[in-house]
Amino acid sequence: MTLPSPETEPSIESAPKARRQPRASRRLRSRFMAGLALVIPIWVTYVVVMFVFRAMRDASLWLLEAVLLSPLGQPLLVSWGLPSEQLAKEGLAALPLPVQWGIGCVAVLLTVAALYLLGMVTTNVVGRRIVRLVEAVVEAVPFVKVVYQASKQVLQSLAGEESQSFQRVVLVPFPNRITYSVGFVTRVLKDQRTGEMLYCVFVATTPNPTTGFVFIIRASDILEVDWSVEEAVKIIMSGGILMPDAISLPAPPAGGDGN
Repeated sequence: MTLPSPETEPSIESAPKARRQPRASRRLRSRFMAGLALVIPIWVTYVVVMFVFRAMRDASLWLLEAVLLSPLGQPLLVSWGLPSEQLAKEGLAALPLPVQWGIGCVAVLLTVAALYLLGMVTTNVVGRRIVRLVEAVVEAVPFVKVVYQASKQVLQSLAGEESQSFQRVVLVPFPNRITYSVGFVTRVLKDQRTGEMLYCVFVATTPNPTTGFVFIIRASDILEVDWSVEEAVKIIMSGGILMPDAISLPAPPAGGDGN
Protein backbone atom coordinates (compact mmCIF):
# COMPACT_ATOMS: atom_id res chain seq x y z
CA MET A 1 0.00 0.00 0.00
CA THR A 2 1.45 3.34 -1.06
CA LEU A 3 1.17 6.22 1.37
CA PRO A 4 0.54 9.72 0.00
CA SER A 5 3.61 11.88 -0.14
CA PRO A 6 3.74 15.03 2.01
CA GLU A 7 3.59 17.13 -1.17
CA THR A 8 0.21 15.70 -2.25
CA GLU A 9 -1.39 15.34 1.16
CA PRO A 10 -4.19 17.98 1.66
CA SER A 11 -3.43 20.62 4.21
CA ILE A 12 -5.66 20.83 7.25
CA GLU A 13 -5.41 24.63 7.34
CA SER A 14 -6.17 25.15 3.61
CA ALA A 15 -9.83 24.05 3.84
CA PRO A 16 -10.92 26.65 6.41
CA LYS A 17 -9.09 29.35 4.44
CA ALA A 18 -10.86 28.29 1.23
CA ARG A 19 -14.20 28.50 3.01
CA ARG A 20 -13.37 31.85 4.56
CA GLN A 21 -12.48 33.47 1.24
CA PRO A 22 -16.01 33.27 -0.30
CA ARG A 23 -17.50 34.46 2.98
CA ALA A 24 -15.14 37.44 3.07
CA SER A 25 -15.92 38.21 -0.57
CA ARG A 26 -19.68 38.09 0.06
CA ARG A 27 -19.31 40.24 3.16
CA LEU A 28 -17.24 42.80 1.25
CA ARG A 29 -19.76 42.91 -1.59
CA SER A 30 -22.78 43.21 0.71
CA ARG A 31 -21.21 46.03 2.69
CA PHE A 32 -20.17 47.82 -0.50
CA MET A 33 -23.72 47.54 -1.91
CA ALA A 34 -25.17 48.75 1.41
CA GLY A 35 -22.93 51.81 1.26
CA LEU A 36 -23.86 52.37 -2.39
CA ALA A 37 -27.56 52.09 -1.58
CA LEU A 38 -27.10 54.76 1.08
CA VAL A 39 -25.02 57.20 -0.97
CA ILE A 40 -26.72 57.08 -4.39
CA PRO A 41 -30.21 58.27 -3.24
CA ILE A 42 -28.57 61.10 -1.28
CA TRP A 43 -26.46 62.06 -4.28
CA VAL A 44 -29.44 61.96 -6.69
CA THR A 45 -31.51 64.07 -4.29
CA TYR A 46 -28.66 66.57 -3.98
CA VAL A 47 -28.26 66.83 -7.77
CA VAL A 48 -31.98 67.40 -8.34
CA VAL A 49 -32.35 69.94 -5.51
CA MET A 50 -29.26 71.86 -6.62
CA PHE A 51 -30.48 71.89 -10.23
CA VAL A 52 -33.82 73.41 -9.20
CA PHE A 53 -32.11 75.83 -6.80
CA ARG A 54 -29.64 77.06 -9.43
CA ALA A 55 -32.35 77.41 -12.07
CA MET A 56 -34.54 79.54 -9.78
CA ARG A 57 -31.53 81.48 -8.48
CA ASP A 58 -30.20 82.33 -11.94
CA ALA A 59 -33.62 83.60 -13.02
CA SER A 60 -33.34 86.58 -10.61
CA LEU A 61 -29.59 86.77 -9.97
CA TRP A 62 -29.04 89.36 -12.66
CA LEU A 63 -31.31 91.77 -10.78
CA LEU A 64 -29.37 91.44 -7.52
CA GLU A 65 -26.05 91.86 -9.33
CA ALA A 66 -27.39 95.02 -10.96
CA VAL A 67 -28.37 96.37 -7.52
CA LEU A 68 -24.93 95.59 -6.08
CA LEU A 69 -23.21 97.33 -9.00
CA SER A 70 -25.45 100.40 -8.60
CA PRO A 71 -24.76 103.23 -6.12
CA LEU A 72 -27.16 101.52 -3.69
CA GLY A 73 -24.90 98.47 -3.47
CA GLN A 74 -21.56 100.27 -3.18
CA PRO A 75 -21.63 100.42 0.67
CA LEU A 76 -22.09 96.65 0.79
CA LEU A 77 -19.22 96.05 -1.62
CA VAL A 78 -16.98 98.33 0.45
CA SER A 79 -17.88 96.45 3.64
CA TRP A 80 -16.97 93.17 1.94
CA GLY A 81 -13.73 94.65 0.59
CA LEU A 82 -14.76 93.85 -2.98
CA PRO A 83 -14.22 96.27 -5.92
CA SER A 84 -17.19 96.65 -8.22
CA GLU A 85 -14.96 95.83 -11.21
CA GLN A 86 -14.22 92.40 -9.73
CA LEU A 87 -17.91 91.72 -9.16
CA ALA A 88 -18.73 92.75 -12.73
CA LYS A 89 -16.00 90.45 -14.06
CA GLU A 90 -16.41 87.36 -11.86
CA GLY A 91 -20.06 87.63 -10.87
CA LEU A 92 -21.35 85.75 -7.82
CA ALA A 93 -18.08 83.81 -7.47
CA ALA A 94 -16.28 87.00 -6.38
CA LEU A 95 -18.35 87.25 -3.19
CA PRO A 96 -17.55 85.45 0.08
CA LEU A 97 -19.15 82.01 0.33
CA PRO A 98 -21.73 82.92 3.03
CA VAL A 99 -22.72 85.97 1.00
CA GLN A 100 -23.07 83.82 -2.13
CA TRP A 101 -25.54 81.51 -0.40
CA GLY A 102 -27.41 84.45 1.11
CA ILE A 103 -27.78 86.19 -2.25
CA GLY A 104 -28.73 82.87 -3.87
CA CYS A 105 -31.55 82.34 -1.36
CA VAL A 106 -32.79 85.91 -1.90
CA ALA A 107 -32.75 85.32 -5.68
CA VAL A 108 -34.82 82.16 -5.26
CA LEU A 109 -37.37 84.05 -3.15
CA LEU A 110 -37.53 86.77 -5.81
CA THR A 111 -38.18 84.15 -8.48
CA VAL A 112 -40.99 82.60 -6.41
CA ALA A 113 -42.50 86.05 -5.84
CA ALA A 114 -42.25 86.88 -9.55
CA LEU A 115 -44.01 83.64 -10.52
CA TYR A 116 -46.76 84.35 -8.00
CA LEU A 117 -47.24 87.89 -9.35
CA LEU A 118 -47.33 86.58 -12.92
CA GLY A 119 -50.00 84.13 -11.86
CA MET A 120 -52.03 86.97 -10.37
CA VAL A 121 -51.67 89.07 -13.52
CA THR A 122 -52.72 86.28 -15.88
CA THR A 123 -55.90 85.61 -13.91
CA ASN A 124 -57.43 89.05 -14.46
CA VAL A 125 -58.96 90.46 -17.64
CA VAL A 126 -56.06 92.70 -18.66
CA GLY A 127 -53.52 89.97 -17.96
CA ARG A 128 -55.40 87.44 -20.08
CA ARG A 129 -55.47 89.89 -22.97
CA ILE A 130 -51.71 90.42 -22.69
CA VAL A 131 -51.16 86.65 -22.59
CA ARG A 132 -53.31 86.15 -25.70
CA LEU A 133 -51.35 88.87 -27.49
CA VAL A 134 -48.04 87.26 -26.61
CA GLU A 135 -49.35 83.83 -27.63
CA ALA A 136 -50.48 85.22 -30.98
CA VAL A 137 -46.94 86.47 -31.62
CA VAL A 138 -45.37 83.17 -30.50
CA GLU A 139 -47.75 81.06 -32.57
CA ALA A 140 -46.78 83.01 -35.68
CA VAL A 141 -43.37 81.27 -35.60
CA PRO A 142 -43.77 77.73 -37.02
CA PHE A 143 -41.34 75.66 -34.89
CA VAL A 144 -41.76 77.75 -31.74
CA LYS A 145 -45.53 77.35 -32.05
CA VAL A 146 -45.33 73.54 -31.81
CA VAL A 147 -42.99 73.59 -28.80
CA TYR A 148 -45.02 76.24 -26.97
CA GLN A 149 -48.39 74.59 -27.50
CA ALA A 150 -47.14 71.15 -26.50
CA SER A 151 -45.45 72.36 -23.32
CA LYS A 152 -48.46 74.49 -22.41
CA GLN A 153 -50.90 71.61 -22.81
CA VAL A 154 -48.70 69.28 -20.73
CA LEU A 155 -48.45 71.80 -17.88
CA GLN A 156 -52.18 72.53 -18.00
CA SER A 157 -53.00 68.82 -17.85
CA LEU A 158 -50.71 68.36 -14.85
CA ALA A 159 -51.91 71.45 -12.98
CA GLY A 160 -55.62 71.31 -13.82
CA GLU A 161 -58.48 68.92 -13.26
CA GLU A 162 -57.11 66.51 -15.86
CA SER A 163 -54.23 65.73 -13.50
CA GLN A 164 -56.50 63.19 -11.79
CA SER A 165 -56.40 60.96 -14.89
CA PHE A 166 -52.62 61.20 -14.93
CA GLN A 167 -52.50 59.74 -11.44
CA ARG A 168 -53.67 56.32 -12.64
CA VAL A 169 -51.16 53.53 -13.04
CA VAL A 170 -51.94 50.53 -15.25
CA LEU A 171 -50.21 47.55 -16.83
CA VAL A 172 -50.32 47.40 -20.63
CA PRO A 173 -49.45 44.50 -22.99
CA PHE A 174 -46.08 45.66 -24.34
CA PRO A 175 -43.92 44.67 -26.19
CA ASN A 176 -46.16 41.64 -26.84
CA ARG A 177 -49.48 40.20 -25.70
CA ILE A 178 -48.05 38.13 -22.84
CA THR A 179 -45.58 40.71 -21.47
CA TYR A 180 -46.88 43.64 -19.43
CA SER A 181 -45.26 47.05 -18.86
CA VAL A 182 -45.98 49.76 -16.31
CA GLY A 183 -47.88 52.70 -17.82
CA PHE A 184 -49.53 55.96 -16.78
CA VAL A 185 -52.96 56.90 -18.09
CA THR A 186 -52.74 60.45 -19.42
CA ARG A 187 -56.11 60.76 -21.17
CA VAL A 188 -59.38 58.87 -21.66
CA LEU A 189 -60.79 58.82 -25.21
CA LYS A 190 -63.65 57.25 -27.16
CA ASP A 191 -63.54 55.45 -30.45
CA GLN A 192 -65.43 57.70 -32.86
CA ARG A 193 -66.77 54.73 -34.81
CA THR A 194 -67.72 52.25 -32.09
CA GLY A 195 -67.88 54.43 -28.97
CA GLU A 196 -65.48 52.08 -27.20
CA MET A 197 -63.42 53.45 -24.31
CA LEU A 198 -59.78 54.08 -25.20
CA TYR A 199 -56.86 54.99 -22.95
CA CYS A 200 -53.88 57.12 -23.87
CA VAL A 201 -51.05 55.52 -21.88
CA PHE A 202 -47.48 56.70 -21.36
CA VAL A 203 -45.05 53.79 -20.87
CA ALA A 204 -41.81 55.06 -19.33
CA THR A 205 -38.39 53.54 -19.91
CA THR A 206 -36.00 52.20 -17.28
CA PRO A 207 -34.18 53.75 -15.48
CA ASN A 208 -35.16 57.17 -16.90
CA PRO A 209 -38.94 57.64 -16.50
CA THR A 210 -38.93 60.93 -18.46
CA THR A 211 -38.63 59.09 -21.79
CA GLY A 212 -40.85 56.37 -23.18
CA PHE A 213 -43.71 55.55 -25.53
CA VAL A 214 -47.28 56.77 -25.93
CA PHE A 215 -49.94 54.20 -26.82
CA ILE A 216 -53.67 54.32 -27.47
CA ILE A 217 -55.07 51.12 -25.98
CA ARG A 218 -58.54 49.67 -25.56
CA ALA A 219 -59.82 49.66 -22.01
CA SER A 220 -60.32 45.91 -22.20
CA ASP A 221 -56.60 45.39 -22.92
CA ILE A 222 -55.18 47.13 -19.85
CA LEU A 223 -54.75 45.72 -16.38
CA GLU A 224 -55.75 47.96 -13.48
CA VAL A 225 -53.43 48.16 -10.43
CA ASP A 226 -53.75 50.04 -7.16
CA TRP A 227 -50.25 51.55 -7.25
CA SER A 228 -49.61 55.24 -6.80
CA VAL A 229 -47.59 57.23 -9.34
CA GLU A 230 -44.73 57.46 -6.83
CA GLU A 231 -44.67 53.68 -6.39
CA ALA A 232 -44.71 53.15 -10.15
CA VAL A 233 -41.83 55.59 -10.70
CA LYS A 234 -39.79 53.77 -8.02
CA ILE A 235 -40.48 50.46 -9.75
CA ILE A 236 -39.33 51.85 -13.11
CA MET A 237 -36.20 53.55 -11.76
CA SER A 238 -35.18 50.45 -9.79
CA GLY A 239 -35.55 48.15 -12.78
CA GLY A 240 -38.29 46.19 -11.01
CA ILE A 241 -36.41 45.63 -7.76
CA LEU A 242 -39.11 47.51 -5.84
CA MET A 243 -41.94 45.61 -7.52
CA PRO A 244 -44.64 44.37 -5.09
CA ASP A 245 -44.27 40.78 -3.94
CA ALA A 246 -47.46 39.63 -5.69
CA ILE A 247 -49.52 40.80 -8.66
CA SER A 248 -52.23 39.12 -10.73
CA LEU A 249 -51.80 38.72 -14.50
CA PRO A 250 -54.36 37.28 -16.91
CA ALA A 251 -53.73 33.85 -18.41
CA PRO A 252 -51.72 33.93 -21.67
CA PRO A 253 -53.62 33.24 -24.89
CA ALA A 254 -53.81 29.54 -25.69
CA GLY A 255 -51.72 28.27 -28.57
CA GLY A 256 -50.02 31.60 -29.28
CA ASP A 257 -46.57 33.01 -28.81
CA GLY A 258 -47.86 36.38 -27.65
CA ASN A 259 -46.73 38.38 -30.71
